[in-house]
Amino acid sequence: MKKIFILFFALAGISISSCKKYLDVNTNPNQAISGTPELVLPQAMVAVANQTWAYNLYGAQTVGYLANGGGVSGWGAIISYNYASTDQQGLWNNTYDIATDIQYVIDNTEGKAGYAQFNAAAKVMKAYAFQRLVDQYGDVPYTDALKGGSSVTPKYDKAVDIYKSLADLCDAAIVAFKANPSAATNFKAADVIFGTSSATLEITRWIKFANTLKLRLILRAGNKVTFSNTTFDAAGFLDDDAQVNPGYAKVSGKQNPFWNSFVYTFANAAVAGSTQYVPTPFVMGFYNGTKLTDPARANVTYKNGITTATNQLGNQLATAGRGATPNSWFRGTNATTFESQGIFKGPDAPQPLFLAADSYFLQAEGILKGIIVTGSAQTNYNLGIQSAFRFMYKTNTGAIATGKDPVADATAYQAANSTNYRANYNLAVGATQQLESIITQKYIALNMLFGDEAWNEFRRTGYPVSNPDISAATPAQTIVSIAGESTASDKLPTRLLYPSTEFTYNPANVPKDVNKYSTKIFWAR
Repeated sequence: MKKIFILFFALAGISISSCKKYLDVNTNPNQAISGTPELVLPQAMVAVANQTWAYNLYGAQTVGYLANGGGVSGWGAIISYNYASTDQQGLWNNTYDIATDIQYVIDNTEGKAGYAQFNAAAKVMKAYAFQRLVDQYGDVPYTDALKGGSSVTPKYDKAVDIYKSLADLCDAAIVAFKANPSAATNFKAADVIFGTSSATLEITRWIKFANTLKLRLILRAGNKVTFSNTTFDAAGFLDDDAQVNPGYAKVSGKQNPFWNSFVYTFANAAVAGSTQYVPTPFVMGFYNGTKLTDPARANVTYKNGITTATNQLGNQLATAGRGATPNSWFRGTNATTFESQGIFKGPDAPQPLFLAADSYFLQAEGILKGIIVTGSAQTNYNLGIQSAFRFMYKTNTGAIATGKDPVADATAYQAANSTNYRANYNLAVGATQQLESIITQKYIALNMLFGDEAWNEFRRTGYPVSNPDISAATPAQTIVSIAGESTASDKLPTRLLYPSTEFTYNPANVPKDVNKYSTKIFWAR
């Protein structure tokens, strides 16, 4: 794990030579950043994608997607919630490391002819990276950060102010993209997210990405932030998954980050530790009929569909379900025989950054709350479910797997749950049930892909509903660990603690009065 702290931003970054490849994101902390935007930007995009698994895994274990498996002990803070300042430090350290590279692109392209699209894309990526950081830590260094030796002990900015600035970055990017509507040759070559699209479609998709990220910021902030601009560009929002693929392959150091982190190494060995996790009865209840019936998605999500072993977080008794090899979410026999769909599509599959399903559910909520003034919440909700099926049915090449029909299966899913408003928006009565319906479907769509986003939405809305009384709740009714130590009313943590390195290197500025069970991120309920 890279140990690069804000104090050392003057030294951090990527040392690049002309022979470097997009997947070569190693950092030499003793050498300052050097290189062209054409080389730094794609490597920063890949680094953001590579970090998605770490955010996902942290959120997944707090929001009920996975739990400790039987036969293994020593789970510590994962099941106790008794976080220390050394827990999850990689989220902080690596995000700032990556943000340094992104800021380098911004600083070295601002106002330069031929680089407007690089500048705009870097601003979107900065907004994306800092949104993830703020949602786990709240106030963080922002305006004084990423300045190298001129600011080695940066002040902390208020999370609400950062959110406003991130939305402004999205707006600035949209303006620049609209002024440069056809991807330049150098930008297309560097764009590992949308670069395979036609030149005009590529830029349109960037605008939609920025629009959708801005919508997420505005919805999550609620009335806590006064944004500069709460309107959206006419291009609309993401209608396909935004994904990174710089050329992932079954080669050491080049595998898809989800696959490489939780499935198989390039040498076909099961990744150590991944066999120890299992899904929870809480999340399985949305597939096996306990809460909703969804065998079609269960059969591409879990190794053995709805019969996959489960365990309630914190249970270490003989009743604890045991994990499978290489993990309980892998659909296949071994490293070379697998289904190429579901969550782990293959070592060469693209890495998602933003699901179309998430975009449609955000739009549904935006219409519900009057933030988006056109369109139908019902229509976007249904498209969200269809897009969730579509992503799970996509193979490593992006094609829909043979024999799969996401629209037909989404329709059948809603019919099978025809009396349940959590799967049919038209049955939800009033804004409260309608929001629950939207967020519940988002929870299912994000399962083991963006655990952090599901955790953020749970803390913001309280959905899907979890019973904090573990003495009365069945395992399918609660995400709470039975070994949890939280003193909060919902028996869950509220946030991560600032890393110990901040207390060593930036003690004058790091907030000291943070409590993992009572200090909430500003948007939390």
